[in-house]
Amino acid sequence: MKLLLSQSHRNDPKRRDTEQELVASLLMQHRIEVILVEDLAHLEDDSTDALCIQGIRGDMLVVSWHHSVSCIECLRHMGVLGKFDGDPAPTSELPIALPAGQYDAMQRRIVCLDLTDIDDSSNARQQILTLLREGETDGKRISSVQSLIPMKENASPPNEPIKVMPKRNREPTSTDHLDKLLDEIDDSNL
Repeated sequence: MKLLLSQSHRNDPKRRDTEQELVASLLMQHRIEVILVEDLAHLEDDSTDALCIQGIRGDMLVVSWHHSVSCIECLRHMGVLGKFDGDPAPTSELPIALPAGQYDAMQRRIVCLDLTDIDDSSNARQQILTLLREGETDGKRISSVQSLIPMKENASPPNEPIKVMPKRNREPTSTDHLDKLLDEIDDSNL
């Protein structure tokens, strides 16, 4: 489960200190990767932080200074897909099966934690660690259940050939004759 911390947009020293203590303790003591972004409610759709959030794959724990409902609304507005905590279980008459190796964002779990109700950074850290542990056990349970499903005998993963990336056309950047000669030697594949 990825940990995403949405920083407060207000210039509140107490919130800033809480964020710093959280990040320091999670990184140093627990060696948990923390992704810091600006306030979810104030992100532009094409900002680097929004693109970072949209690029996260797998389960996600979003810690912010917003109530869970508004946090989920902000994430959905950005186009983040997944099963949010509190959402009803999806019921579909025709389940869509994706080909092997394709990522299905609707299978991931997204949990939102509101920091406004938490008094101390140590309490917030404990709640985050608990949620991360629950996410790990849920992931292990899901993977162990999927490993029990028998594979068809003739079913094998498709072996697609590896495509070689073509070299870029590049123009010589230097007018120095020695540099040009070295570039020609490099390109000759000796």
